[in-house]
Amino acid sequence: MKDQLLNLTVVLPALGLFISKALSSTKSDKLPLKISKLSSTLGILGSIVGGIWVFQNGPFYSETLGLNGLGLSLRLDGLSLVMFGMVSIIGLVVLRYSDSYLDGEKNKAKFIGSMALTVGLVQIMVVAGNLLVLLLAWVTAGISLKNLILYYSDRNRAQIAAKKKQLVSIFGNLAMLASFALLYLNFQTGDLATIFSVLSEVQSASTTLEIAALLLVVSAALKSAQLPLHGWLIEVMEAPTPVSALLHAGLLNAGPFLMIRFAFLLDAVYYAPIILFTLGAITAFYGAIVFATQPTIKNALAYSSVGHMGFSLMSCGLGVYAAGLLHLVAHSFYKAHAFLSSGSLVERVRVNKPQGYARTGSVGKVLLGFGLGAGVFFLIANFWGITAETELQLLLIAGIILAGVIKLSVSAVDSMSYSSTLLKVLGVVVLILNSFFGLETLSHFVIGSQIPTVSNPSSALTVIALTMFSVFFTTIIIQTIMPLLNRGGLLYRLSVHARHGFYINVYFNKAIKSLNYKD
Repeated sequence: MKDQLLNLTVVLPALGLFISKALSSTKSDKLPLKISKLSSTLGILGSIVGGIWVFQNGPFYSETLGLNGLGLSLRLDGLSLVMFGMVSIIGLVVLRYSDSYLDGEKNKAKFIGSMALTVGLVQIMVVAGNLLVLLLAWVTAGISLKNLILYYSDRNRAQIAAKKKQLVSIFGNLAMLASFALLYLNFQTGDLATIFSVLSEVQSASTTLEIAALLLVVSAALKSAQLPLHGWLIEVMEAPTPVSALLHAGLLNAGPFLMIRFAFLLDAVYYAPIILFTLGAITAFYGAIVFATQPTIKNALAYSSVGHMGFSLMSCGLGVYAAGLLHLVAHSFYKAHAFLSSGSLVERVRVNKPQGYARTGSVGKVLLGFGLGAGVFFLIANFWGITAETELQLLLIAGIILAGVIKLSVSAVDSMSYSSTLLKVLGVVVLILNSFFGLETLSHFVIGSQIPTVSNPSSALTVIALTMFSVFFTTIIIQTIMPLLNRGGLLYRLSVHARHGFYINVYFNKAIKSLNYKD
């Protein structure tokens, strides 16, 4: 009886969202909207109830309804419930926003239904306990998203974005299908609990597992708009703002979620983590560079998402899954708020222009800022017990934050209003670092039983990670000392190309046209 009630805590919210979609064909949008809001609220409550149960009793796995190890089953653990609650909260906020945003639109009910269906499918995806359920939810959520992107179907850029997204999704779905087929053939079951239990004991991975892991990396990368097929995400801006918010705050996270969910598989193989880290790091670097040069807020947010997804995937590649989950959740709420408030943000910036942050360009102050930022970072890292000897991977990931911290401290020390900004910025730096290490510890506590123990990375992965960190750090240094450089130099000319994303999306568009790809 308890098992059935626990199942209902996640099944009922998703079912209610599906019902909302079924009712969206009616002329009125009021009933679908009410059911959607109620279902999302139930989802939030269900994640809390499920979280309390899992905390007291451990992970819950429902019985599989199917044949030969494939069928319908649910998996409630720290990871799935965190994701379920996050999706429910974002879904509720986006649905409420859509109510006023689309007020007066003739297809509002249809939009609300499609939005509810997408949220419900993502909810099912994150609590899937079987390969079959996960695959079906993964594929159908992508199809539902395409319908949302095409809400303004007469817009040429929306059509282009939908076509590119569908093409990328086809390759990603095929990669997942092939990976799951290999896993099923290897383990003779689709039950995730059984697969992960066996993987946790694997000492040396077979070629089959290596290929399955590589295919999963491909699927996750394509889902999360990684280089070089990220262009569709930029053009989704043609869809209504609630679609952008749901996409960037929800569906993009499916890639990192998949990697965290299959952490035991990544831990058992050799090549997949290296490729995952490298691809994620390059994409994160690319996103950070291009983001800073964008003239419009929505394009900037889109490139920001590309970079953030890269950062989450590179965290998973290093085996720091708790940090990956922390970044995933934080990015989701930040990006949902950013998109839904993007219109009013522009006006606020115009009215309240930042004061007192002009740079002096003093070499001495720049060096002092570097030392101050690095000193605060290592003091706080040592306080949390994070050293190269204890947690090298986490320290490397935190090193990216170090680069940002140094940039903040240099800007404060080298500010025209030195005394009025330094204490504020130092307070922010201390808060950021303690939040990162503290929340990472909490995240590890929540999903600790669902991920393998962090082990030393391979020599190849260590070399690549140190190299990429050096690139990140050098770039931040260059950005920090930009006020001392000539704006007409090479770096300034590069920024012009960066504004156009180094034309990668242009080549993607040409490839689409050469293939004469159609729906």
